[in-house]
Amino acid sequence: MPVKWLLYWKPNQGSTLNSQILKEATKCVESLNGVKKEKWKATLEYYKPFLRDESNRAEFPNEVVGVSLPEEPSKYYFIIRTQRIVMEADLSFQLIVQKLQSYTCKLSFDFEGFQYQLGDFRLRVGKVIPTHALTVRGIVMEVTNVIAFE
Repeated sequence: MPVKWLLYWKPNQGSTLNSQILKEATKCVESLNGVKKEKWKATLEYYKPFLRDESNRAEFPNEVVGVSLPEEPSKYYFIIRTQRIVMEADLSFQLIVQKLQSYTCKLSFDFEGFQYQLGDFRLRVGKVIPTHALTVRGIVMEVTNVIAFE
C-alpha cells in the first residue's frame, strides 16, 4: 500500500480563488525537476438518503460519500463517515444506488490536474471544482511515495 499525504487548500471565506495559484504551484513542482506525466481526475460525491417515510430516518446513515479514484478506474468507494465504514464496490454499484432511489447525489466535486514524478515520489497537483461548474473551489496536492508501493 502506498504512503500518501494529501493537502487541500481553500481560500479564506470571502476571497476568491483563481487558476493563477494553481499555475504557480505547478511552476514550483517543475522548478524542483518534477517530470510532468499524465492528467488525472478523481470525483467525490455527497449522497443524502431519499426517504419516503421519515420514521425510517434512524435506520439510514444521514450522509454517504462516494469516491472514484484514478488508480482504480473500475471501482467506486462509499464512505459512511459517522460509522467509519468504507465499502469498495464495482463502478456499476453507483448506478444501482441511483436506480433504487435510496440515496440521491446532493453535491459533486471533480479533482483534476497533472501528475508529476519527483524521484521516489508521485505528486498530483490539481484544482477542485463542482462537477457542473467552472468555479475553482480549492487546490489539492497529493504526494505518494511510490517506492513504498512496490
